[in-house]
Amino acid sequence: MIIFPAIDIYAGKAVRLRGGKFDEVTVYGDPVDMAKRFLDAGAQWLHVVDLNGAEGSGNNFLVIEKIAAMSLCVQSGGGLRDRARIKELLSAGAKRAVLGTICADNPNKVAELLSEFGTESIVCGLDVKDGKVAVRGWKETAPLTPLELGKKLCGYGAKYFLFTDVSRDGMLEGVNADATVELQEKLSASVIASGGVKDISDIVALKQRGLYGAIIGKAYYENKIDIGEAIKYVRS
Repeated sequence: MIIFPAIDIYAGKAVRLRGGKFDEVTVYGDPVDMAKRFLDAGAQWLHVVDLNGAEGSGNNFLVIEKIAAMSLCVQSGGGLRDRARIKELLSAGAKRAVLGTICADNPNKVAELLSEFGTESIVCGLDVKDGKVAVRGWKETAPLTPLELGKKLCGYGAKYFLFTDVSRDGMLEGVNADATVELQEKLSASVIASGGVKDISDIVALKQRGLYGAIIGKAYYENKIDIGEAIKYVRS
C-alpha cells in the first residue's frame, strides 16, 4: 500500500478545504516547505491538488514544478481538462496527472489521453457526492455513479483511480473504507482512498483490506496522524 501525503494549493499557499467548500479554507503555509517535510518523513509519493485549476481561477503550475523537481513522485490534478494542460504538467515533472471533470464529461477523450500519455501517467478521479460523480470543483454532479463511470474507463485501459467521498473530505470523520474497497474489487483496478482519513486506524483498516493507496491530508495538518509512522506501517 502507498501513502500519498496531500498538499492542496490555493493562491500559492498550502491549504485545506472543509467539505470541499472554497469559503471554508485553512491556510498551512508554503507548499514547497511542506513537500520537503513529507520527503524527510520517508514519503515516495505526493498528491498535489491545484485548487485554482479545479475552481477555474488560474493555476499553480510554478509551485507544482518546484515540488516535482524534488526527489518525490508527484501525482497532481485540478482543472486538467485538455491535452495541453496535461502535457504541461507531465513535462514539469509530475509522474501522474489526475483527471476529474473530463472523466465524466468526455470519457472518449480520456481514452485518447490514456493512449497518448500511457496508462501509468493517468489517474481517473471518481469523486462521489450524493451517490453521483462530482464535477467542476465538486459544485455539480454527473448522472453516473462512480462504479458506472469506472467500468467505462477501465474499458478504455484506465488502471488507476482516485475515489473521494466529498462529504468526508477534510472532516476527520473516518475514510469510507467499504465503498472504496468495493470499488477496487469491482473494477479490478488500483484505487486510492481520499477524503476523511482521521488517524492510523483508517490506514490499518485499508491496508488489511488490500487497498492500493490512501491520501492523508487534514489528519496530518491537524496532528492526528504521524506520516512517518503511517509510511513505516504500510511498508511493514
